[in-house]
Amino acid sequence: MEGDFMKPVVDIVDQLLAAGVNVTVYNGQLDLIVDTIGQELWVKKLNWPGLPDFTQQRWTALVDPAAPDQTGAFFKAYKNFAFYWILKAGHMIPSDQGAMALKMLRMVTQQE
Repeated sequence: MEGDFMKPVVDIVDQLLAAGVNVTVYNGQLDLIVDTIGQELWVKKLNWPGLPDFTQQRWTALVDPAAPDQTGAFFKAYKNFAFYWILKAGHMIPSDQGAMALKMLRMVTQQE
C-alpha cells in the first residue's frame, strides 16, 4: 500500500463521476491524518460539471442514532456525489461512531 499513500485522486474521482458512478466521500471531524477541511479543499479541485451545484448545496444535519437528541453528522449531495462529515469520530469512523457509520452506509446504499 506504500505506493498508494497520499496520492492525489482528483482525476480518478472526476472520471468516476463522468462515468455516472456514485461517489461518496466521508470524513471524521476529529481525523488528524485526513482532516475534513483538507477533504473539502480537494473536492473543490474537481473538474466535474456538477461541482458548482454541489457546492451550492447546504449541509444537512443527521440525527445520531446512538443519541437521538444530538447531531451525529452533516452531509450534502448532488447527483452522483455525496460528502458525509461524521462528528465525534477520527480516522476510524466505524469504531468511533458505529451507529452513525451504519446510518451513513444505509443512506449510501439507499436502504434508508
